[in-house]
Amino acid sequence: MNGYMGQLLAVDLTREKISEIPLDRGITKQFLGGTGYACRLLYDMMDVSCDPLSPDNMLAFMTGPLTGTMAPCTGRHVVCGKSPLTGYWGESHSGGHFGAHLKFSGYDGLVITGKAKRPVVIHIDEGSSTLLPGSDIWGTTTDVAQERLRKDLGPVKVACIGPAGENLVRYAGIMNAERAAARCGLGAVMGSKNLKAIAVGGSKEVALSDAKEFTEIAKVSSTILRDMMSNLSQSGTAMYVDIAMMFNDMPIKYFQEVDFESDLINDKALGEILTGRIACYSCPIGCGRKVSLPEHDLKNIGGPEYQTIASLGSNLLISDIRAIAVMNRLCNQYGLDTISTGGTLALAISLQELGKLDYNLEWGDSDRAIELIHAIANRDGFGNELAEGSMRLAAKYGAEDAALHVKGLEIPGHDPRAFAGMATVYAVAARGASHLEGDIYSIDMGADVRDLGIVASDRLDDENKGVTAAKAQDYRAFFDSVIMCHFAFVLPQTLLNLLNTALGTSMSFEDILTIGSRLVTLKRLFNLKCGLKPQEDTLPSLFSHPLPDEVTDDFVPNLERQLDDYYSYRRWDRKTGRPTEEALRELELDY
Repeated sequence: MNGYMGQLLAVDLTREKISEIPLDRGITKQFLGGTGYACRLLYDMMDVSCDPLSPDNMLAFMTGPLTGTMAPCTGRHVVCGKSPLTGYWGESHSGGHFGAHLKFSGYDGLVITGKAKRPVVIHIDEGSSTLLPGSDIWGTTTDVAQERLRKDLGPVKVACIGPAGENLVRYAGIMNAERAAARCGLGAVMGSKNLKAIAVGGSKEVALSDAKEFTEIAKVSSTILRDMMSNLSQSGTAMYVDIAMMFNDMPIKYFQEVDFESDLINDKALGEILTGRIACYSCPIGCGRKVSLPEHDLKNIGGPEYQTIASLGSNLLISDIRAIAVMNRLCNQYGLDTISTGGTLALAISLQELGKLDYNLEWGDSDRAIELIHAIANRDGFGNELAEGSMRLAAKYGAEDAALHVKGLEIPGHDPRAFAGMATVYAVAARGASHLEGDIYSIDMGADVRDLGIVASDRLDDENKGVTAAKAQDYRAFFDSVIMCHFAFVLPQTLLNLLNTALGTSMSFEDILTIGSRLVTLKRLFNLKCGLKPQEDTLPSLFSHPLPDEVTDDFVPNLERQLDDYYSYRRWDRKTGRPTEEALRELELDY
C-alpha cells in the first residue's frame, strides 16, 4: 500500500490486549491520513458523550502518507481524542522524530482505549508490540522518563507525559524530546489511562509508487524551501515577535495593552543564550532553538518558540528572556501547554486586579509565575484551581466574561483585532481558539495561495473574511492529513506531485479543498454529537473593543458578518450549526 504501512495498532489497556487493524482504503481515499483518518475513526468508534477522562475516551496517534519519507517537513504526527479542557474535539500536532519512527515500526498509527490497572508503557518495535510496567517512571519529568526508556530499550523515540498529565491537568501535553503535542489537554487523557509513554523503534521502509520521481521532487522542493525560509532557520519563530509588535498582533497584558519592551524577548535577545538549532525529521528549515542557562545549570535545552514567548512573556508583562526560557523548560518537563499555562496565569492576575481573588499575583513577576507552574503541574494549593484552565477558573469566581478562550481553549498569540479573519477562525475552529486551523495572519501578510482562491486582503476589513477563513481551514486541514508542517510553504502543485508520485494517485487542486472541507465538516459533526451549540461560535467580549491608543484605527472585527459569510459558503445552518444534507451528500458524509 504505497505511502502507508497498511495497519494500525489497537491497544485495549483495560483488557491488556493488543491487536492490529488493517488500514481502510475507503478512509484513506476520503481523508488521506493524519487528522482526517483519526477523526473518521473516532467518529465511528467512540461514544462521544463519554467523560474525556474516563476509560471510554479514545486516543489516536496518527501519521500521514508522507510521514517517514524525504518529503520536506513531513516528520510530524498528530494526537486526537475528546478534549478534557473543552469537552469537544481534541487535536494536537507535534514535530520531532516520533512520527517517522512510529511508521518505521510498522504502523500508520495506534488507537488506545480503556485504562490500565497500573502505569504502563507501550513498546513498539519492528511490528512487535508489548505492554511494559511503567510504575518505576511514573512521577518523573518527561526528560527523565525518556532518558530511562532509551537506556532500557535502546535507540527508541518516546512520546510521554510528565507529572501534569499524571495529575490530570486539563491542559497537559505529550512530549517527544522537547517537541510537544500540547494543546487540548490530551496528556491528561494519557494520564487518565495510566499510560506514561509510548516508545517506538524500527527500520521498515515506506513504499512509494514512483520512488525515483518522488525522490527528485522531494530533493528539489527541500532545497527551495530551505532557501526560502532561511530567515526562519536563522532566527527561529522568535523572529515573529518584532513582526507581531508592528501589526499589534502580540498579546500584551492579556490583550489589554499595546506597548511592551519587545526588544528584550525577540530573536536577538534569544540569541544571547542561543547554543544551536533543532530540526525535525526531514526538515530543511530547523526552526527549533537550543539555549543554555549556566546560572540554572541548564545546557542545550529546547528554547522557547514564539507562542511561548508571547504567552509567558508579553502576555504576563515579563520581559526577561532567561526567565521565559526557564518557564518553557519547566512546562516541557512537566508536560504543560505553554499557551494555556500563560493564558490561565494572565486570567488569574486579572481576577486579582478585579478583587475576585488574592494569591499574591502581579504582572511582570516571573518568580511567582515559576512558582505557579510547579503548583499547576502538581495540583498544589492555588495550582489546583489553575490546573482546570481559564474557563473553569473564571466560572468559579463568577467572572466568566474575563476569561479569554473559545469553547474552553485559551487564545493563542494572535489578536483578531490585528487580523480580522482570525475572528472567524477562532470562533469556528473545532478545537476552540486555535491559530493553526486557518492562519489568516500569514495570508494577509502575503502568504496567500492563489491557486486555491486563498487571496490576501486588507487585514482590517471584514469583507470576504468568512469565506477566506473557510478556504484557509480547508487548506490546513489537508496539510494536517498529509501531515506536513505549516511552515512548509510549498506550492500546492508541488504538494500534489509529492502525493501523486508517492501514492500512485492523480489528485488535483480541487481534491485539496474537498478533502480539507470533508475533514472540517466531520469535526463539526463530531462536536455536534458532543452537544455543541452554534452560540458557542463566538469570541470573548474583549475583542469587541478596540485596541488602546487607536493603533488599528479603532477597528474591531464584525464577527456576525463574517460568520454569515462563513456559514453560507459551507452551507451550514446558521440556527442549528449543522451542515445541510446537500453539503453532506456532496462531501460523501451522508452516512
